[in-house]
Amino acid sequence: MAAIVVLAVLSMLTSAIIAKTLEGMATAINQAGSLRMQSYRIGVAVADDALPPAERAARVQARIEEFEDRLHSPRLRNAIPAESRNPVALAQARVARLWREHMRPALQEHIRSLAPETAPDTDAGGTHSLPPGLATSVAPVLAPGAGASPAASYLAQVDAFVGQIDHLVRELEEVAEGRVATLRLAQWIALALTVGAVLVAMALVIRRVILPLQDLLCCADRARQGDFGGRTRYSGDDELGRLGAALNLMAEGLSALYRDLEHRVEEKTRDLARSNHSLDLLYRTSKALNEDPMTDQVLRRVLADIQGALGTGPATLCLAEPDSLAPDTGPTAKLRVTTRPAEEGGGPCQAQGCTACRDDQSVHRLRVALGTPAERCVLSLPVRDRERSFGVLLIDLPPDCPTEPWQERLLETLAGHIGTAINLQQRTREGRRLILHEERTIIARELHDSLAQSLSYLKIQVTRLAASLRDPDHAASAQAVLDELREGISSAYRQLRELLTTFRLKVDERGLSRALEATVQEFRDRGALDIRLDHALPAGLLSPNEEIHVLQIVREALSNVARHAGARHALVSLGLRDGQVEVRIEDDGRGIGGRPTPAHHYGMAIMGERAQSLEGTLSCTSAPGGGTRILVRFPPRQARVSPATGGAHQPLQEALH
Repeated sequence: MAAIVVLAVLSMLTSAIIAKTLEGMATAINQAGSLRMQSYRIGVAVADDALPPAERAARVQARIEEFEDRLHSPRLRNAIPAESRNPVALAQARVARLWREHMRPALQEHIRSLAPETAPDTDAGGTHSLPPGLATSVAPVLAPGAGASPAASYLAQVDAFVGQIDHLVRELEEVAEGRVATLRLAQWIALALTVGAVLVAMALVIRRVILPLQDLLCCADRARQGDFGGRTRYSGDDELGRLGAALNLMAEGLSALYRDLEHRVEEKTRDLARSNHSLDLLYRTSKALNEDPMTDQVLRRVLADIQGALGTGPATLCLAEPDSLAPDTGPTAKLRVTTRPAEEGGGPCQAQGCTACRDDQSVHRLRVALGTPAERCVLSLPVRDRERSFGVLLIDLPPDCPTEPWQERLLETLAGHIGTAINLQQRTREGRRLILHEERTIIARELHDSLAQSLSYLKIQVTRLAASLRDPDHAASAQAVLDELREGISSAYRQLRELLTTFRLKVDERGLSRALEATVQEFRDRGALDIRLDHALPAGLLSPNEEIHVLQIVREALSNVARHAGARHALVSLGLRDGQVEVRIEDDGRGIGGRPTPAHHYGMAIMGERAQSLEGTLSCTSAPGGGTRILVRFPPRQARVSPATGGAHQPLQEALH
């Protein structure tokens, strides 16, 4: 490879050097060739009799100067070698001597004969010497006839002079062709040497690289197929030899590692099978505890599944406070569920009670005496969640207690699932009680604020009616009392119907917007009231409790508009302003003015209480164009809840509401 590189560099350097010597040769040949054309142009100017003598003399003089510029041009002079014996230098000197001594003097004599005053000096061109012997060789070349005119003398000598110029051009061409031939020879030699070096390199690559690589690849293919018995024959101090030795060593190491990996894969396969078995057991246990009501049968089925899956002895679940699971058993009873057969007794802790298990809430082993010299090993696992402990899970073990760590972790997880399920059931029960209590509170408040007040008023009227009936003089006032009773009963009946509608009101999964549309359509259908709804609240901004309160306020306001306002148009608008929810109901009726609230009417008070429960405000004013405007503003729950105020418990409270 080094030889190929050296040959390439030498070839390029030789080509560059020869190409450098060829620079200007084409220009010099062209410049020398132009001297022939210029000689004939001078002859044409000399023989042209159609021009006046002075003009012909000027033209000949211009042609002479142009010829000398071309003869002494740097483009031609740079291509002439400095060696005086060089054929090119001799040819150029011969042309210059002929021009200086024969051709130019004849032309100057011709110019002088045409215009004596414009004839230049004969020696203006300077004197150039020729090498020895050149003058004698030049003299016979140009031998004009005696007594001939200068013009005839030039024309007679021009062909011979052009022949000397042709000789100069041929010498320049031979020099250029010789250099090109030298360049071609150098390139052929470099090509032959490069091909030879490539052939030698290929032979070395085949013997020292390809054959060892084939052997190495054969060993690698056998190793890829799991056969680590292959060994390479090539080993030595070079790169491939060391690679072959490393491959042999690696094959031996891989053979041993492969056997170890097979053993570890078998172990991991067993671990994965055990993990899948454990996950399946956890799934079945969680499903049984969460899908079915937690009864003795469900717990016994879970314990039997644990016993069968882990291959342990009977399992016993001892729970304190069983009233949370079975209220009819009483608050002082203890719930014990076991998979132990009835003939073996009540359980592993029959002889020592529950004190040890309840005091120690860690995973530990117990040695339980059976009333005989024999003992039983029991694994005790606490059943608890993050907040409280519910009891223990007791697992009978073989006499030598051979349990693995993964079994203990799995049993501890199962005990935690049982505790979590018990806690969830208790929370569910507590949530139901809270929901029932809240619902009863709401019903009581609504009845107290509406129907109870009406009934109290009716009771007073009945007392007045009884007093009027006892006195014959007040018989006329009894009729007025009866009218008031009739009106009060009608009002109470109407309030009862409204309460029933309120209690049946709900916001389903379609959200507040759909419920508002249904409410607006309901009041449209009741009469000739045109109601427009403008709902611009973002979805999910309000909690379910807030949505119910907003819907109730809108219903109560529209009910007042329909019954008392005498309006033809109404607007219900919901939006956000300055970070607060704004609910606005406007109508074009007679307006609220300064009239007091009629008897047996508690709508405004209830709406105010609902606004206060939302931590907001309610205002009832006259609209600018006539009518009434009810405006409710309150911050949404997302703005009220914060970690510093215990807002983390608000979602549970809202769900209970």
